[in-house]
Amino acid sequence: MSVLFTPVRLGPLTLKNRLVMAPMGTCLDNGGYITDDTVAYYRRRAEGGVGAITVEGCLVSADTVGPEPRISGPEYLPGLRRVVEALRPYDVTVGVQLMHPGRQVVEGPSVAPSPVPLNSASPVPHELTVPEIERIVADYAQAARYAQEAGYDYLEVHGAHGYLPSNFLSPQHNHRTDAYGGPLGNRARFSVEVARAIVAACDLPLVWRLNGTDAEPGGFDPESAVAVARMLEEAGVASISVSSGTWLTLQQTLAPMSVPRGHMRPLVRAVKQAVSVPVMAVGRLDDPQLAENIVEWGEADMVLLGRGLIAEPDWPLLVRDGRRDELRPCIACNACVDLVGRGERARCSVNPEVGRELTWEVKPTARPRRVMVVGSGPSGLEAARLARLRGHQVSIWERDAELGGKLEVAGLAPSKREVLRFREHQARRLTALGVEIHTSAPVSAGTVAAERPDVVIVATGADALVPPIPGIDGPTVHDAQRLLRGEIAVGPGTRLVVVGGSATGCETAELMRARGAEVTIVEMRGSIGRGIEAITRRQLVRQLKKDGVEVLTRATVVGIDPGVVHWQEADGTAHSIDADLVALAIGWRPTGSDVTSGLELGEGVEVRVLGDADSPADFVRAVNAGADAGLTV
Repeated sequence: MSVLFTPVRLGPLTLKNRLVMAPMGTCLDNGGYITDDTVAYYRRRAEGGVGAITVEGCLVSADTVGPEPRISGPEYLPGLRRVVEALRPYDVTVGVQLMHPGRQVVEGPSVAPSPVPLNSASPVPHELTVPEIERIVADYAQAARYAQEAGYDYLEVHGAHGYLPSNFLSPQHNHRTDAYGGPLGNRARFSVEVARAIVAACDLPLVWRLNGTDAEPGGFDPESAVAVARMLEEAGVASISVSSGTWLTLQQTLAPMSVPRGHMRPLVRAVKQAVSVPVMAVGRLDDPQLAENIVEWGEADMVLLGRGLIAEPDWPLLVRDGRRDELRPCIACNACVDLVGRGERARCSVNPEVGRELTWEVKPTARPRRVMVVGSGPSGLEAARLARLRGHQVSIWERDAELGGKLEVAGLAPSKREVLRFREHQARRLTALGVEIHTSAPVSAGTVAAERPDVVIVATGADALVPPIPGIDGPTVHDAQRLLRGEIAVGPGTRLVVVGGSATGCETAELMRARGAEVTIVEMRGSIGRGIEAITRRQLVRQLKKDGVEVLTRATVVGIDPGVVHWQEADGTAHSIDADLVALAIGWRPTGSDVTSGLELGEGVEVRVLGDADSPADFVRAVNAGADAGLTV
């Protein structure tokens, strides 16, 4: 048996396996109260066989304003208790994370060890006085008592990611000169006091989430993390959960797909070697072999799965039972993170069940029908999968040589290779389910007539917009997707102008720069990467500039001549750029009406137009639109 499925001790508790669901915000609560949706979300993960679940961060102080659930008063206990009761039948150990965001709030009181704002756009936080610090320590202790009363098995304090305890630890942001600032022992005083207060207040084992590094210049570093881990162990902490990064370095905390799996391993290894209590590892560890190696090699005792369990709740059972090829891959697109960061309910790009577990039901159809899916982008693939699961006879038709639609194109960029894993997963599932797959198969009226479908689902995506710019029909001007597919030769030294700084424009610039082209992006708006998830966007834009891609913003292309692109600044100032090739990535036009107008459908044939074929949107909306069609057809 895999070492991941051996028991492990957490204080007086024995976890059935070494897989722990990491606490991640969901925005499924209602004004701080746990809802039916929250309960269903956690129940679904418990069904998947995870050994322990740490319920998302709950606010410990009544005056803190945030989208998180609360554990700051007895009125919140009924909902918190419902989570525990719902999970008990699944032999899962249940904990809850206690949280004080400090200065990382969007509204309400912003507090910190020192009056150092989060960034130039944020308010200056209130510098906590010693009596205020003591009150917050007491809030943690009272929250611990509430958690024990609600029936939780263990507690976790969020002491990482720039939240209040982490903020105290950082020499970059803690400028105090009293007992809570200066030397590391003083900066750690708040964390140690919170840990001791919780240990004294209840009988539950305490996990402490600690940054192995802030990954900021002058911030909390790995050597300090080792020292603080030892202090916390001495204070009675039963386990250390090692993470990294802050709001300023989120590419560490919530690594996008361009960051390798296991990037935090050196941090957890250092802490593991320094303490005797069990240690938890995190950081894109949803590859089973990687997770096994970390435990087998003694780098950590337990492995945290966060986004991996959002994408695939059954990860533990599938790995345990040797069905790894069925794992729905988390592609680290961070759509879940982006939505929650905006205060919206959690959803997932690869798992449409997320956020609607309460009502999700794949109900067998009472009347099997012939369903023809035209187009195999995210919407088409998901519609075909769910329609087949429900018992319909399903065929999928793709004009290109491989399934995937825009997934295939997006996955060609160096930073987006993970997208292809989802495409491959969906193709395997459709084959296993018995969906008829037709590639290199454009659909005509004759194709539909021959198939005699009861339902036609049009998921053909969108075509590139071609605005009326003089010279845009010239021989050196191409849709950016053609460059991504390799249909247009681009070699070292090619002068390429990418018109449009959308996701496709940025991906084209990235890939062509990697091939040695001299690349300039011209974008009308004030920034590039609009529509890309914030962490991924920040990482991608930083990398493009580092690689030497020139970026011109608030710039409008007004004409294209052989070898040159003409553009204007917002004030009308004219410029020109030498260009051997021009790639267009300006926007999208839905193709659904084009397809349906060319079909001759028999009487009673149902037609549905989905995803970008209906209205260009993002990956999450496309997959969910496909799911809705598959569930209801």
